[in-house]
Amino acid sequence: MAESIWTGWWAESGWVIRAVFLVLVTLSILSWTVILAKFGRYAGILRAEQAATTLLDSERTNHALLNELRVHLPTRNLLASAMKIHQRTTVPVRERATMAAHLERWLGEQRLQLGNNLTFLATIGNSAPFIGLFGTVWGIMGALQTLGAVEALTIEAVAGPVGEALVATAAGLFTAIPAVIGYNLLVRWQNRIMATVAANAERIMDRVLAQEQQA
Repeated sequence: MAESIWTGWWAESGWVIRAVFLVLVTLSILSWTVILAKFGRYAGILRAEQAATTLLDSERTNHALLNELRVHLPTRNLLASAMKIHQRTTVPVRERATMAAHLERWLGEQRLQLGNNLTFLATIGNSAPFIGLFGTVWGIMGALQTLGAVEALTIEAVAGPVGEALVATAAGLFTAIPAVIGYNLLVRWQNRIMATVAANAERIMDRVLAQEQQA
């Protein structure tokens, strides 16, 4: 019976259940791709930002930091743009207001970039069980129609079609559970990264605004 359910269901199931299963397999592959890619990217950014924190707390000049910070690092990009604002703004009050607005806008952009594809992952986690449930309901409806024409019902006759239909539910849960867990972990990492980035941004603002005094 187990062999029939897990290995023989494909040949006996209808095209709807097959389509549901293929959709769920595709969503599972996509979700795992997003999860692994995001974890790798988040780990790299967090390490780089933590290293940037050490450099920003040092006595290095801002120009020296630009050479030492990793290229394309968000903190390095903010330092470069803040130094440009400082160079073209001569009024201290206007400079502070301009940098505060720039910082707020920049942090919003960083959060959007870090959160890219997380909504897609959450959508998979929320929708996959219902897609699987649809396949199961459809399969059970077909099984009941088939069993209605059978004169003598047996456990084997009932368990086979119902078990085949339940494969869709199993596939839906197999797809949804990793997506939900991955989403929650990635959101936690994102918040940790953003806290580090925001702290580094404040360090940069303090450095640039005090540039004239350091000079």
